[in-house]
Amino acid sequence: MARNFSRRHKMTPMSEINVTPLLDLCFCLLIIFMIATPVLEQTTRIELPVASAKTGAPAATETKYRFVAIDRHGAYHLDDGAVSPENLLAAFADIARLPADEQPIVRIRADGQLEYQKVVAVFDMAKKQGLTKVAIDTEVDQGGAAK
Repeated sequence: MARNFSRRHKMTPMSEINVTPLLDLCFCLLIIFMIATPVLEQTTRIELPVASAKTGAPAATETKYRFVAIDRHGAYHLDDGAVSPENLLAAFADIARLPADEQPIVRIRADGQLEYQKVVAVFDMAKKQGLTKVAIDTEVDQGGAAK
């Protein structure tokens, strides 16, 4: 004899909970959050921290450095003298011609109020010339706590 699973009376209450709509809702929300999370992460604004006194290794005395400074107005200075972007590119080319073990480390010192694109432009110039020893200088927090 076959079993009949339908309800005997149409008006009797159901004794079990139907979880299918709840699962559909959970999966729908999961998909929405999986799509929305990367979009939110790309637009997050951050403030760069102040470097503590303990970060980085101390500079070796035998290591050679070349300093590129960018002032608040965007003017370039190589070591002690002002240079144009073309002269800076030529100086990077001269450094790149040296053997790899004799190349100095190019340290970029940029003003804190400077537009970030100016710093990226100097990195781009160095990269185009094939320089790999490029560093950026930051201000050291003497108090030990980030601002």
